[in-house]
Amino acid sequence: MATTATFPEIVPTTRRFRMGDIPSTTYTSLSGAVFRRAFGNKKTNYTLDLTFVNITDTSTSTLIAHYEGVQGTFRSFALSEHVFNGMDTTLSGKIKAPSNVQWRYSRPLEVTSVRKNLSTLTVSLIAEV
Repeated sequence: MATTATFPEIVPTTRRFRMGDIPSTTYTSLSGAVFRRAFGNKKTNYTLDLTFVNITDTSTSTLIAHYEGVQGTFRSFALSEHVFNGMDTTLSGKIKAPSNVQWRYSRPLEVTSVRKNLSTLTVSLIAEV
């Protein structure tokens, strides 16, 4: 998978992280017995939502340019360390693990114009290993 430019060095106001899970399926037999089948030993579908509250139009344009540069939800990229500024290193380490994780946009950006030269922008990402 091709990696493009690193995510812009803009610190988000809030972050919402959802842990991944081992890919598996649960089957229930006619007798009521439950069977689970794992399809690997690595967690998948980590998600990270970032909100940038009251950022300048310049920063908003930088984030939009990155989204366009990675062809929207198509290409993956690395996150800059700025995304984790203000977080405990233990917690940010859980989000960045495994070390080769790449991220891509899971949906288009959401921009709310607050007033002249200020916007709130929401970014939704999904991890790929």
